[in-house]
Amino acid sequence: MKRLPVLGELEAEVMGIIWESRPVTVKDVGAKLSRERAYNTVQTTLDRLFRKELLFREKEGHAFVYSQRVNRAEYHRQLLSSVVGELLPHHREPVLAAFVEMAGDADLRNLERLEGLIQARRRAERDRR
Repeated sequence: MKRLPVLGELEAEVMGIIWESRPVTVKDVGAKLSRERAYNTVQTTLDRLFRKELLFREKEGHAFVYSQRVNRAEYHRQLLSSVVGELLPHHREPVLAAFVEMAGDADLRNLERLEGLIQARRRAERDRR
């Protein structure tokens, strides 16, 4: 699996706009940003995201129209998987402990969800044998 890039602040905001919209132009994105940015800045950011293979783009007239190549959930899943995948083989206990602690701090129901996911994984492993 290709490692997904971590997004900078502006890139994350632009991707958030794209994840919530249908295909957009530079002008569309610029109008939705939290603060005004130069057209060229928005255009450069979209081009960078396209080169990072997070966006598709099509030429329509004189402008490009951008759309998501990776949806929000898949981006976050792959990003987390690549980071944890690098750390887990060498630092199992701290990685797992931190993950459980963060999940519980965010919402205690997450611990129940984790237990359910662990049980489902164990059943799947038993069924494969």
